[in-house]
Parts: sequence; structure tokens; C-alpha cells
Amino acid sequence: MKAYLFPILAAAACLVFITACGAPPIYKQPVFPVCEGQYRDSLGPLGGLYRPVAQPSCRQYSPAKDVSAWIESPLNSHRQRGLATLVLGCANLTTAAQSCEYGGPDGHAATLDLVFDFTRYSDRIRVRRAVLAVHAFSNAPFLAQAATLRGRLTVGDDYQSLSTVRTQPSASAGWILFDITDLAARAIVDRRDSVAFELALPCSRDESHLSSVGVLKREPVILVEYL
Repeated sequence: MKAYLFPILAAAACLVFITACGAPPIYKQPVFPVCEGQYRDSLGPLGGLYRPVAQPSCRQYSPAKDVSAWIESPLNSHRQRGLATLVLGCANLTTAAQSCEYGGPDGHAATLDLVFDFTRYSDRIRVRRAVLAVHAFSNAPFLAQAATLRGRLTVGDDYQSLSTVRTQPSASAGWILFDITDLAARAIVDRRDSVAFELALPCSRDESHLSSVGVLKREPVILVEYL
């Protein structure tokens, strides 16, 4: 047994040394190619829906690294994963809360939380436009108009309001595009691998102010157009 002890310890020490001195994990993620005269399209679910702002250009979509729902009510707040869809708005409040006033964030009962890895994009690209695309199964026009989108570059940062520009193409069948160009460009050059977003609707007791959005069914994506 002692004869094998030293080789085992030596192998373990080598493994620890290689791991400690290797490249950070975020740089090992598959990175989309830069254009360099070869213009590529990978639009995923937004194929035929996204209108480029530059011709020619490269366009690459990326799914969420993590997607979940934050359910908020007066007596029970929790995170939930594995949902196919989520109803944004005050659908989950107790009947006693007639005014929708409670200790939750910004007065809404459900928030869609998203995390994206922007190290998938090379820091040598020139970002022309970036959008967060969310699919609304119901009440898409209201969601496009009234939704609140916030984002932060890293855990611990304050959330900032995003996307005063949002579009719902006539042929989108529910896909709403929220412009996040400035935040995306910063996230790419800073090599941020966990950029978080929150999407919510203001509180209302009117059923017409609810909207069902895709979580795992027609999952939200990021699309970056670049040179």
C-alpha cells in the first residue's frame, strides 16, 4: 500500500497545480467568431424577425445561463425554477390585498429573472446593437409598453433601469425585443459571465394588465449584432 501512496499524492499535487495555474473558467467557454470579412448569422428563434442596423454584420444569439421566477406575496416569497411560462403582474396576490400594496419590490407579484454569459462574445468585436428577446403568450402589446426591465453587470451591483427602446415586430407572434446595447457592450469588454436581468409588470387588479411570458417554453435569448 505504501508503494502506491507516493504516486497517488504526486498525481493529486499535479492536478491541483494545473487547476490553479490554468486559465479562468470563463475564458474556456465557446466564443463566437469575430466577423473578419466572413459575416455569420445565428438568430435562433428570432430568425426572420430581427432587422439588422448594419449591412453587412454578424448576428449571434445566446440562450440564458439561468432563468427563474421570483414569486412575491405578503407572506411568502421564493424563487422557482422549471416553469414553462410565468404570468407577470399581480396574479398571485391574496384576495385581501385589494390595493396591491405590500412589501415586495416595485409592487409586482412575479418577476422573470435571467442570467446571461457575455464572455461568449469576443472582446474584439464592435457591438452595433444588442437586444433581449422575450416571448409573450398573451397581452404582448401591453407587455411591450408597460414592462420594467432592469439589469446589473455582476452580483452586488445595483440594478439599473434598461431599454426605453423596445419593439414588437408585426410578424413576431409575441417576441418583444428590448434594446440593451449599452449594457451588453460593457459586459462584453469587461468579460462578464453572469449579467442579471429582471423583467416585471406594475401592479394592478385589472386582468388586462397581466401577461404570460416564456420561461423554459420559448426561452428568452440575447441577440448581439456586431462587426
